[in-house]
Amino acid sequence: MTRRYTHSIAGAILAMVFSAPIYAQQAPAARPDTFTSPKTPWGDPELQGIWTTDAEILVPFDRPAEFGQRPSLNEEELANRARAATARIRDRKTDRSARSALGTPAHWFEVGNGVSARTSLIVDPADGRMPPLTPEAAGTAIDPRLETGLMTGHGPELKGPEDTGLASRCLTRGIPQTWVPSIYNNGFQIVQTPDHVMILYERYHETRVIPLDGRPHVAQRIRQWIGDSRGHWEGNTLVVDVANFSNDGRFKGSGERLHVVERLTRVDADTINVAVTIEDQTRWTTPWAFEVNGKKDPKYTVFEFACHEGNYTMTHMLSAARNLEKKAATPAR
Repeated sequence: MTRRYTHSIAGAILAMVFSAPIYAQQAPAARPDTFTSPKTPWGDPELQGIWTTDAEILVPFDRPAEFGQRPSLNEEELANRARAATARIRDRKTDRSARSALGTPAHWFEVGNGVSARTSLIVDPADGRMPPLTPEAAGTAIDPRLETGLMTGHGPELKGPEDTGLASRCLTRGIPQTWVPSIYNNGFQIVQTPDHVMILYERYHETRVIPLDGRPHVAQRIRQWIGDSRGHWEGNTLVVDVANFSNDGRFKGSGERLHVVERLTRVDADTINVAVTIEDQTRWTTPWAFEVNGKKDPKYTVFEFACHEGNYTMTHMLSAARNLEKKAATPAR
């Protein structure tokens, strides 16, 4: 993370000098039926390489209501998003109050791979928003400590590292959360063999090895934070079925009942579309889906994500919790 941080600062300097080309609108990807995918030596569609979803960092997961069913920004809205991205990397104090949604220093953000015109990552339902919760789920509060994509941990209830989220402990962002662009380290690398596909995610340096030989999922009693993945080809699309999730790591409140289907398609020479379908009949009234687009960038390199190296956040959170306990136990004067 330290090396990539230095890389980001250098990118920010370049962005301030060359902001116009950096924040040009991404060219639309070709449709799968108009692009002839290259093949591996054994004949499978070629997905190998390093890809990054940096251009979609500023795309909201749920579509803001004012966009309705419109999937893309108009020219004026896209220009505004580009200006916001430029302001973000300049990180002027006068701009910070208007850019506090993520609560993160602006110079941490990775930039330089374009700005997407998409209005949301969710593509189904048509309004770009998660479907309604079931009555059972609506009456159950989400425990943020179990949400794999959240950095959590504060207050006197924090007794130890296990009371924080898996992301706070640098363990996992979980499937499918790891596909969602974050503030940095959005690279992923795909390596193929005739009977397996490997996906390395830079964030937390997780590696998935997905068999393609038709084997069944592991036994239901075996539960994993990132589920159990099985892949097969449908034309030019790699379809990955993910089941056997654990309740110890959840995605938007869904745990062991979560079922995920990922579809990875090379839609042009420089783009892989990752379409993710989410299903949990105890959580949502209907299945729903989101998409991200990985882009090739010759300047992008997957560095080691040494999450705990020089990171004192966990120590500080636990120390603060102990101080809050002492304060609560001290009689008021």
